[in-house]
Amino acid sequence: MSKVMRWGLLGTLLLIGGCRFHPSPTPSSSPLEGIPFQALWEAAFPAAWSAWMPQALACGEMVSDPGGCLRGIRPSLTERVVEEAARLKEERGIDAPYVANILGGYAQRPEQTASLVILAMARSPDQAHRARLRAVLQILPQRFRRIPLSARTTVVPLPRPRMEDPPPRWARYYLALEWGLLRAAVTAWRPPSPRELGCADLIPGEDLCPLLGELRSPEAGSALEARLEEFFRGAFDYADAFARSERALQGDPAAVRAALQEMLRAARETLIPLERQAAERRLTGEDTPLPELEAAWDQVERRLFGSP
Repeated sequence: MSKVMRWGLLGTLLLIGGCRFHPSPTPSSSPLEGIPFQALWEAAFPAAWSAWMPQALACGEMVSDPGGCLRGIRPSLTERVVEEAARLKEERGIDAPYVANILGGYAQRPEQTASLVILAMARSPDQAHRARLRAVLQILPQRFRRIPLSARTTVVPLPRPRMEDPPPRWARYYLALEWGLLRAAVTAWRPPSPRELGCADLIPGEDLCPLLGELRSPEAGSALEARLEEFFRGAFDYADAFARSERALQGDPAAVRAALQEMLRAARETLIPLERQAAERRLTGEDTPLPELEAAWDQVERRLFGSP
């Protein structure tokens, strides 16, 4: 069992015992700090892109429904990035959770942008126009070479404890870190906006954004909801199994399970429905944010961590 997961989930049990988290007044770091996301992306993305692109190009040639064909490619580019990033993460001994999913979520951007270009190629009868689109397609990997990751959270991570510090301090530190990574993963899987795709300015004088409706599946909102449920459910199932397996922490397993269920309930009843609502707005072309979404995340964090 990795130290990150072990102590992060132990923090849940410490909360039950009354050990509430309070932000430290000392300078703190982002939960993403120290994880080589850029290096992992630069290794995972080209391999995934090279494997996915031939299938994607085939959808633009002699196919009656190129949009449906692009949506139906399995594994998708995002799935390939998740698989490759997970392999690299294990290979490099990186313990932090959600890393591969954060990268996979970001991969929606190059996948959808490339799909828009291929769809435009399929729709165009003009060979010169198709050649310009193909040239754009070739430079897309460079356009998405860097990943602008960010993690909004009201839970300020404590400074990294020293090895001799007591377990509760390590637990509080990793609990905040793990929550920040979970929130970053959820953020990464939100449907990208036209601005994030850059579809309005890929071709001078041509806006490809109206083609988005042909690419985005009507089931996209339900698929996102299922993915978020999987994120939360997996974390809580693991925590429950961990609590039952640690003899020293079996003082009140019922209380552990009750606390985990409360966390899952908060996610299901508050965060996941709001995430789906925000996603559906994006999927219908509305780019304005849902104001109550981030406020709800902040409120759940305050409830779980006791931060002001």
